[in-house]
Amino acid sequence: MNNNLDSFPQPLEFFNDIYSYYHQAVIKSQNISYYYQIAGFNICLNFASSDLISKIIPALYHLKIDEVSSADLNIYLWDSHSTGVKIPPPPWQRNHLQKRGEIIGLNSDKIYTSFQWGANALSLLDLERNLGIYWVNNANFVPYWETSSPLRSILQVWLSQKNIQLIHGGAVGLPDGGVLLVGKGGSGKSTTALSCLDSELFYLSDDYSLITTNPIPRAHSVYSTGKKKPDDVDRLPFLKPIISNSDRLGEEKALYFLHEHFPEKIIKTFPLKAVLIPRITGEKDSYLEKTSSIMGLSSLIPSTIKQLPHTGEQACKIMTNVVNQLPCYYLNLGTEIKQISSIIFNFLKTK
Repeated sequence: MNNNLDSFPQPLEFFNDIYSYYHQAVIKSQNISYYYQIAGFNICLNFASSDLISKIIPALYHLKIDEVSSADLNIYLWDSHSTGVKIPPPPWQRNHLQKRGEIIGLNSDKIYTSFQWGANALSLLDLERNLGIYWVNNANFVPYWETSSPLRSILQVWLSQKNIQLIHGGAVGLPDGGVLLVGKGGSGKSTTALSCLDSELFYLSDDYSLITTNPIPRAHSVYSTGKKKPDDVDRLPFLKPIISNSDRLGEEKALYFLHEHFPEKIIKTFPLKAVLIPRITGEKDSYLEKTSSIMGLSSLIPSTIKQLPHTGEQACKIMTNVVNQLPCYYLNLGTEIKQISSIIFNFLKTK
């Protein structure tokens, strides 16, 4: 493989070049800003493209705040199609793109650059100036799964510098404590989390959560969305009327924007009391079964590392710290959906 980088700009030079095109887009369009508080930090999204707004903000709506004088992180977003402002041809070739999207030659200890396959989105982050950039060619082609969990690459790197780790895992619970749901795709995390909307429990996430360790393990919400395989939506009939993409279920998973319909059930944070590993049994009844922290870690770390660019040693350290402080259980999932939330609720009441 030829990774010749002689013609590449320096990472900071590339960042500044792309950043200058955002300002050109603002001149042709307008700047529209939205503010969010994520895990205690104020983050401002600055759009130069109204077309992109509807693709990014619905998943974050539950964390929206009033305008603040100084945000901790500013992210600049635009698309070329609606603004007419194109970015230069990329300096990289296909062999410079790594599996998780990192671009060889355009990363340093301060600048992070990645390209999300499928979404065809370019994400850049300047850690020194707390500036992020998100660009796509055409907002109309942003896929549903990017809309369900936008800006993952930028948020994951920036928040990890604050010892806050984005993980591939859901969470449900009560204000005084909840459980982390971990496991690879198809293990039952979404069914478990979404079923709790029809119970006394609160919903924090089904797919991506933020976790912290100090002073105790906590989960923090980042996206108020949920997804379900199209051939499985009948198991949660109370959610069928709110599927946002019901006309495309032949090609996409069912996508729910939950804050629109269950604002009182979305919770922003709670302390963690246990790690649950859902697994589908085919039996009628659901039940908990104690397991080791090793199983908890093996259900959490590989799927997180595989999905999120720039995750490495620091991410593993935070995930290990959290899991090692919590008891771990298999959540053996039976066919009686109502039992799932009851088992978690009763478990939390004893802790």
